[in-house]
Amino acid sequence: MRRTRTTGLATVALTLTMAVGMVACTDTDPTSRVATVDVQGSGAGTSTGDASTDPLGGAAADSVVDSGVVEDAEVSTPPTDTPADDTSITVAPVVTLPPVDDVDAGDADDSTAADLDAPGDLATDDPSFEAEPLRPFQVQAAEDAPPSGPGLDDAGSAGSTGWAAFDANLDAALLINGNSAASVAVSIGGDVVHARGFGRRAPLLNDEITDVEDRFRIASISKTITAITLLQLVEQGVVGIDEEVGQRVADHLGVVPSAGARRLTVRRLLNHTSGFSKYDTQFFRKGADSCDGAARIGMQRGAGGGGYTYSNMNYCVAGVLIEALTGDSYTAAAYEQVLTPLGLSGLRLANTFDPGPQEVLHATTAGRNYMETLGAAGSWIATPSDLVTILDSLDHSTPGFKPLEPDTVQLMATPSGATFGQRGYGLGLISYGDGRYGHTGTIENTHAMVLDRGDGVIWAITVAGPYPDDTPRLESIINRAFEAAGFISG
Repeated sequence: MRRTRTTGLATVALTLTMAVGMVACTDTDPTSRVATVDVQGSGAGTSTGDASTDPLGGAAADSVVDSGVVEDAEVSTPPTDTPADDTSITVAPVVTLPPVDDVDAGDADDSTAADLDAPGDLATDDPSFEAEPLRPFQVQAAEDAPPSGPGLDDAGSAGSTGWAAFDANLDAALLINGNSAASVAVSIGGDVVHARGFGRRAPLLNDEITDVEDRFRIASISKTITAITLLQLVEQGVVGIDEEVGQRVADHLGVVPSAGARRLTVRRLLNHTSGFSKYDTQFFRKGADSCDGAARIGMQRGAGGGGYTYSNMNYCVAGVLIEALTGDSYTAAAYEQVLTPLGLSGLRLANTFDPGPQEVLHATTAGRNYMETLGAAGSWIATPSDLVTILDSLDHSTPGFKPLEPDTVQLMATPSGATFGQRGYGLGLISYGDGRYGHTGTIENTHAMVLDRGDGVIWAITVAGPYPDDTPRLESIINRAFEAAGFISG
């Protein structure tokens, strides 16, 4: 059982000026960014290094994969809990931004920022694999630190340390530049030792203060949930990691796949080496009305040659594959395989305009539908405590339910064509080097990051607003807060 030491609310009054012409967030990290704004401090990296040995015993995930069926991993018994009911959501009013000009939905895939026509259009871009040097974390100091109080008025006073200083530092760093809300959670050894909410849940609609149980958009961190769910099916022998699955997906969607799409495999979907281009028109410019609709287009147009190309299409199709393999909805399968055994509830695939109770408002441009189209690639909402719990489930040194075998977890954290510990994109996880892994998520007025430091400390931050424009900077922001608390040295 998890314990939460601190669940206080931030009581700082946030004055939010939500201008009519508010610019959508920009980022060099998934899921999306605004193509017309210069990104500061972007550090997109590439995976380098020698080919690796596959922990599951299959072929290495090179740029071009000529794959057959590999031996299945050790089969584990799936949980039998009933998925949580996530359908009864009360619709609340939504503050929207003015619409942008629609791009012709019939266009082929507009994959690059240079191809975009309208200012403010969203576009997928590659994630960054860069991180600050890892510094020792004073675990005992963090565990012994008293919880911060209910307010932050005195938390930043001279001489303050511990979680009070941590919260004050994050409050000052995150509730700026148009941000309306943020939340953080930190776990040590599998226990959530601190959680805090900042700002207002839905400014301009009400004065409710953000609570630690409030759910934020997590954007591409959704990919980690999808990867864990699909890799469980690999371990159970339902599908091989290098088995061609394109025809099964196409049959489920009722389309005829291209030759390239027919050769899709679990591995190539999860590590973005399928050959799918970015399909930004389908996901961000109303070129489709659902993930299934986007997937139908992708499966018929096909996947090209090998090589790493970060694309939401890979994980949209992976979600469809989960449905084809299980006979359940993607959400039901994720709950049965991962979320319910972890004791989590309230997570759901949200729509673009429907924040419900305990859900944070992310200002959104009118006329967009990216939450409907992203599906398994980026539509989950969750709390930071949910995120650290999910990532902790991959750490076999801590107690609790573990959805995957250690070798499969190592495979998730190993970049394509590289070895464990190198930086790059694995299977639903980003490896930041030095044993650190996690994922970032970015979409309009949404920034989120979860990171396992590799030393028993896992943290997650979620933000509603346009800052920071480069989502991986959240690591730098939380490290400054850890320094202020006295948990790591400056």
